[in-house]
Amino acid sequence: MACFILLLIFSFSRLHGQFNRFGGGLTFNSPINSPDITIGNPGIHLRGVMEINEKFFVIPSVTFQIPKTKTYSDPYGEKMTFLGSLDADINYKLTTEKQLLFYALAGANFTNIYESWNTEDPDFENEYEFLPGLGIGTGIEMIVERDLNAYAQVKYIIGKYQQLIIFIGVHYYFGGRKYRTW
Repeated sequence: MACFILLLIFSFSRLHGQFNRFGGGLTFNSPINSPDITIGNPGIHLRGVMEINEKFFVIPSVTFQIPKTKTYSDPYGEKMTFLGSLDADINYKLTTEKQLLFYALAGANFTNIYESWNTEDPDFENEYEFLPGLGIGTGIEMIVERDLNAYAQVKYIIGKYQQLIIFIGVHYYFGGRKYRTW
């Protein structure tokens, strides 16, 4: 719902955005705080950057965590848990220093948890859980080469399963970068 509202605001306003870089990297997060779900680190993420104006930019991203397996003795069986999330963050440029960009972010988070059981017991069925939440955080982006930036971002997810997520990776300017500084 929050993504839909953002799209409406951007489509009817005089702001013009353009995707100018794409990237990805590693994701590290705190384990989900639940006695039965064993999922956490590490993972990978892909994202794009859409610059709206001089101060604001939007980063939609998708994240996949490495599946976790847990074996139970009573009843005997194995459960595999998959975690993925879809994010849409609005970022505000706080300050720049030659090759560094510091920003704050807030946005929608949609976490998906899928649990698959491998057991003879018919009482255990596969489960899917969709968990909307709110992400808040901060990040830094550094110019490495003309068309390549490195970034690090920390985000806290407020929702049913709260978690702290750290993203590190690179962005590539597919249209080319005009300047060597921000």
